[in-house]
Amino acid sequence: MATISGPAQQNDRSLASERYTLVNVDRHRSCSLLGLIALSSVLLACGTHPLSTSPSVALSPDRQALLVTSASQALPAHLTLQNLPSESTITPGLFFHPQRFDQIRLSPNGQHAAFSTVGHHVLVGLLDPATMNVKEIDVITEGDVVAFHWATDGRTLVYDYIPASGYRWVKGYDLESGDHLVVPRIVRNSLMHVMFESWGPRSHEVILGVTDKRSNERRTETVTLIPHK
Repeated sequence: MATISGPAQQNDRSLASERYTLVNVDRHRSCSLLGLIALSSVLLACGTHPLSTSPSVALSPDRQALLVTSASQALPAHLTLQNLPSESTITPGLFFHPQRFDQIRLSPNGQHAAFSTVGHHVLVGLLDPATMNVKEIDVITEGDVVAFHWATDGRTLVYDYIPASGYRWVKGYDLESGDHLVVPRIVRNSLMHVMFESWGPRSHEVILGVTDKRSNERRTETVTLIPHK
């Protein structure tokens, strides 16, 4: 048997080393390609659920403005207290002198933001983030809005508020019909705290927490809000 030594043996070793290197490179490229394909698949899968284009609405730090930010805007748009109506459209002759914005809540569909102000006459309004137009939906005298609650379709709004009497109460608003919604008289009592707890399965149906201040007894009531006559 012939024995190869010297330069020929070194050439064989070099060739083997090169083949080993090429195999490793090919394996690395294959793994990278498989990883890229997997990543592309994930991105494509995510692409079936486009990112939300809904705007965001926030209070400025001094509560003197509402800041609206959307994907199409480089800087947020401002709705200031000076942009609000000075006279009520619901109660003509009643004038607003708001000190600051108070509560704010964007609808689930991003089409409206409910807001309230602080002052002797509280303006409860809706802001259209796309146009920055404001619509007055209620006036509360010597009171405050506590919280806003949107139905999942963004068509109905309910808000807890405290009027001059000091007893917490609930109102609503239907954006499609423009109806102002109230709690049926069967639940009403001047010595009760009434607050929103959750939405019911039917249109305008809500579950309320009712506390009788005389006995301090608490119960829940499922009611359908009705248009205010």
